[in-house]
Amino acid sequence: MTAEIVTGNFPRNHIVEFGGLPVLDAVPSRGSWDLRENAAKALEGLGEPVPYVLVPDEGPDAARLRAAVADPGSVAWWLPLVSWADGGFRHADDHLRELAERVEGADVTALVLGGTFDHGRVEADARRPITEDRPQIFVGAPGDPYVRDDDVVAHDAVAALTRRAADFPNLRALFVGEIDDSQIFECAEVDVAPLLEALPELTEFAVCLQFALRFRLAGHAGLRRLTCHGVMLPDEIEGVAACRLPALERLEMWSAEDFGDEQDAEERAAFDALFHSGTMPRLRHLGLREFTFIDGMLGRLADSPLLSRLESLDVSRGALTDEGARVLLEAEGFRGLARLDLRHHAMSAATAERVRGVFAEAGVDVVVSG
Repeated sequence: MTAEIVTGNFPRNHIVEFGGLPVLDAVPSRGSWDLRENAAKALEGLGEPVPYVLVPDEGPDAARLRAAVADPGSVAWWLPLVSWADGGFRHADDHLRELAERVEGADVTALVLGGTFDHGRVEADARRPITEDRPQIFVGAPGDPYVRDDDVVAHDAVAALTRRAADFPNLRALFVGEIDDSQIFECAEVDVAPLLEALPELTEFAVCLQFALRFRLAGHAGLRRLTCHGVMLPDEIEGVAACRLPALERLEMWSAEDFGDEQDAEERAAFDALFHSGTMPRLRHLGLREFTFIDGMLGRLADSPLLSRLESLDVSRGALTDEGARVLLEAEGFRGLARLDLRHHAMSAATAERVRGVFAEAGVDVVVSG
């Protein structure tokens, strides 16, 4: 298991391993090489070993691609949202079509659709000028403005895979969205419901969309792991809460949102709905990571029926203060956890040590680091 790689606002492990498989950079570019090199530096900084897949080299990269073509189920295929070739842009639909033509799609079990999305950066990565006009895409309703093609790259990637889902009937793990360290973007709305409906056998879904995710799915019988990176609007949190996910075991949400001085009441209500939801009976792990107002969220979790079902809770990289620590110490339900992750907190040293001692004594595998 590779140590968690966080070089920006979200983890970048999707370029190392995903769905239990090593990730293959199937369309190498200067941009994807930069991502891999930055991830390698992050691991070196942690004193961790660097997986071979993070070392860009044309010879070994080509050899790994040949091996993957011969055994498509041996890797998670990383396809970019946008790339440049032969003087023009190529998008997710092109990459998916080419993958289905090159390998037996039924053998593909894991896909990563993500990376650089900005056309200007792709051009710079290729060190070649743009020789074609960038398309302008009309939103639709009268009076709506035109939007740049960059704004719809993620939307179009999801639509493309939805159309081509039959080409990959055994897909089990899917990541969609942004994994470029230097970009946190807002784009056109991306409703993932049609995609998940088209992939009923999917067991793991990770999505990274800043403000753009629309989660309006009635239910999914097979999904076991759901990860959401980026700020989610209250409607989408409530959408997750209402979604029937009978097999879901792990739910993780990341947020880089700056809430200001007071958390939004609608967001509080949305998380209350999540904590009281009865649609995920097998949920055993909850991650609420990089949340500014984690103290208050813990208070609401303590009073919810969800806590008694959880085996592990991860509230790392958030603004957990001594106030939140008091909630952890006073609510007995937290001591029923098998694991509690509090890394990168804002507690005082004395409080952090007290929390460590109390939970360790209760038999909880607690991780506390500043």
